[in-house]
Amino acid sequence: MQANAFVLAALLLYVLIGAGLVVTLRGITGIMAAIVIGWLFLPPARGINLPGIPTFTKEYSVSYAILLGVLIAHSGKLMGFRPKLIDLPILIYILVPFPSSITNDLGAYDGMSGIYANFFLFGIPYLMGRIFIKNPNDVKVVAKWFLFAGLIAVPMVIWESKMSPQLNKQLYGYHASDFKMAQRLGGYRPMMFMRHGLEAGLWIATSGAVAIWLWITSGKKFRLFNLPVTPFSAVILASTLLSRSLGAIILLAGTTAVAVFVRSTGFRIALIALILAPSIYLTVRISNIWTPRQFTAIIASIDAERADSLQARLDQEVNFSKHALRKPIFGWGGYNRFRPVNDDGSKDAVDGLTTIILGENGFVGLISYMCMTTLPSLLMIRRIKGRAITSALWAPGVGIMLGIAIFTIDMMFNSFYTPLHLIGIGVIASIAVQAKQWQQIIQNHQNHNRPPTPPGKPTPESSQPDTIIPIMRPPRSA
Repeated sequence: MQANAFVLAALLLYVLIGAGLVVTLRGITGIMAAIVIGWLFLPPARGINLPGIPTFTKEYSVSYAILLGVLIAHSGKLMGFRPKLIDLPILIYILVPFPSSITNDLGAYDGMSGIYANFFLFGIPYLMGRIFIKNPNDVKVVAKWFLFAGLIAVPMVIWESKMSPQLNKQLYGYHASDFKMAQRLGGYRPMMFMRHGLEAGLWIATSGAVAIWLWITSGKKFRLFNLPVTPFSAVILASTLLSRSLGAIILLAGTTAVAVFVRSTGFRIALIALILAPSIYLTVRISNIWTPRQFTAIIASIDAERADSLQARLDQEVNFSKHALRKPIFGWGGYNRFRPVNDDGSKDAVDGLTTIILGENGFVGLISYMCMTTLPSLLMIRRIKGRAITSALWAPGVGIMLGIAIFTIDMMFNSFYTPLHLIGIGVIASIAVQAKQWQQIIQNHQNHNRPPTPPGKPTPESSQPDTIIPIMRPPRSA
């Protein structure tokens, strides 16, 4: 939709404001501030039609701001970045619109437009997570901003859950989505300045997943405003319930169960299962060898309307998958060509991002997207040894990983991706690349500072420290 004058001014002005945050606050702090503040307060779902580039929306405003700030203050880091093998999936995902357009006779210009969109919407946030993470303290900063993302939203969630979703209407003059969808679970579902109440719920639940892990692994050691993280975590969890997004609540509850199990037992297999769940689900659903009717029945016992919505999404998966498999490699390209035509000539709506990717960009697009969202987490888990996965040292990274797991699962049913989630994926990729080097540096620091062992006493076994040790000489490659 075309923006009014105030929306236009806000989107354009934030390019300068966000860039100013990156330049002034420096490093990963400035990047995270620009993402969180921009996404929480810029107008959603409307943009400016500019010649030669995609419609200028909130998504582009945030990415342009970050890139401008980095070019001004950190151009050396940007130019000095050297990709690793772990970055190959997002590179393929960024480039896949071009062969999708060419194989569907949509032209090279259309393909380049798709690359442009993917680069700014997905590539820029991910790249920031890869460039600016050099030691565990940087990861701690990112985790704090994931908590700030939830805490800043709390007053808006409380107000709109009582007064109804009116903030965007009052400030920018319009409702981002149909107002009748705001009544859920005996009250109002907040939308804040987001495209839908489902996006607001996902945002809060993501922050909640990070908060839960920090709470149960390092509640007294991880601090915000010089206070333990525990009370802040409780506030974020309560706001997740007030978001009245049943899907987000269920995902956070499941993630909480996994977190408690891993913290109690040290068995990382539960984390691996959580991360692989979307890939396994998509495999069995695309092949149509399993239909989750029992799960729909469980949801129906809680909320019949939500069960109908879920069943509609499941039916979409079947219909769209059949149509997508007619062009399985690079898909149907853009312009909604991936949507099958009904007998009456109409086309069904589609909600899940993974379904859209399969339809538009085929298996090349879907596999690259799933590798981008899952491989960094799996590699990180593999490289953190033993019970260290539950230590305070790695808690910020594991917490972010849990938040990304919620996002990855939700994208099978919705398509509300945000730069907060995408920079989180880049952060996890950076941890995966550097984890072994960090552990060696930490081990050397431990050995250097350990007092001599008295004669006749056994040498104590090395253990992971519970505090984050500054890495004075970070690895050269990211």
